[in-house]
Amino acid sequence: MAKLVTQTFLGIGITILSSQILPMRAISANPNINISDRIVLIQTRSGQGSGVIIKRTGSTYTILTAAHVVNDLRSSPLQITTPDRQQHTSEPIEVKIAPNALDLATVSFQSEQNYPVAELGDSGAAIKGQPVFAVGFQGTALKLNSGTVVATSRQSQDLGYGLAIGNADILPGMSGGGLFTQAGTLIGINGKSVGITEIAPVQEETRTNFKPVSGLAIPIDTFKQVASSLNVDLGSPVPASTAVGLTADDLFITAGNKSQKGDYRGAIVDYDKAIALNPQFEEIYFRRGIARTLIKDWQGAEADYTSAIATKPAHAEAYLHRGSVRNTVNNWRGAKSDFDIALALNPNSLPAYVGRGVALCELNDCKSGIQDYNRAIAINSTYAEAYSRRGFAYYKSGNRQAAIDNYIAAAELYRQQGKDSDYLETVVKIKQLVRN
Repeated sequence: MAKLVTQTFLGIGITILSSQILPMRAISANPNINISDRIVLIQTRSGQGSGVIIKRTGSTYTILTAAHVVNDLRSSPLQITTPDRQQHTSEPIEVKIAPNALDLATVSFQSEQNYPVAELGDSGAAIKGQPVFAVGFQGTALKLNSGTVVATSRQSQDLGYGLAIGNADILPGMSGGGLFTQAGTLIGINGKSVGITEIAPVQEETRTNFKPVSGLAIPIDTFKQVASSLNVDLGSPVPASTAVGLTADDLFITAGNKSQKGDYRGAIVDYDKAIALNPQFEEIYFRRGIARTLIKDWQGAEADYTSAIATKPAHAEAYLHRGSVRNTVNNWRGAKSDFDIALALNPNSLPAYVGRGVALCELNDCKSGIQDYNRAIAINSTYAEAYSRRGFAYYKSGNRQAAIDNYIAAAELYRQQGKDSDYLETVVKIKQLVRN
């Protein structure tokens, strides 16, 4: 049976980038609004993150970001790269950390250039299903990932993360970047991502490809309530929300925060309470299914994914995850059926091709399985997992040289991608095949 590995992270990189920044793309959620020109790259001694330009007073610009991006300055200045690729420095004294244990901070820098300033929106008006865009840097590339609002909380949440979003992956480096509406208004600061390892087991190995499934942002209204303590004058302060009683959204976000810390059993308890308040909230079943997957409650996870599908028949991710669980418990035909539907809903799903390839090979149809791995590689030629699994399929089919060639390709990609354990495991397989 496959071993699951999960990872959680705050979206900040762990290495310092070089000063060379790739040209920024003019990306827009609205044809008349350029979101990207409000985002900056922030580099410190310990890593990198993103920020949003929110105010200008004379030649002083104020950037709003996540506190964990800038709270390890070690008395060294940080470097800010603006949309015109100009670099500015900001001394530690110019960094202000928000009170009340909120993961927010402001940074100021001086420039005579004219940089656009983000319009602060109304996060309290965000509604479930509303399209949003998470914008920030991953490495030197500026990313815009589209998603939807899943839940909003009026309660005090861990570090202030009271806005849950779906599909808009918040990847390393994107922390401190902005969550924007289609109209281009800023309604949140990104910072957390919760994910699960993609499950597509084979007999002799399990890979650890991390897939974000949930994003958490700090509502911009939370910032407005503490703006004055950060020396940011927004005019009239925003009163604190007066929530009465816990809602399903509150519990959903609390559960997400617990999952982000690895407390999956605690998260399940909160998901249970949320479902009791709102049985039609299909995303709760899906996320509880993920939590149950991570504690290896395969039966409970499969039941939750089934419930998610019942309330939202076109839930491609639920089919994908249920198929992965069915692969894990050797229900190969059920898994193949789920991956068929997942691919009908999302024809470019790499893990669905890989998962179906595993199921097909177990159903003694490695030829079709290899075709699925070929499709995955055609979509992404650097997807090492597909080469590795194709290597196993060739080995099972009796084509030793093709198996070796694929394992060699996988090993080189793992090496390039810094996946040392996967690289070493694949090298062992190559040596075993060569000796035989």
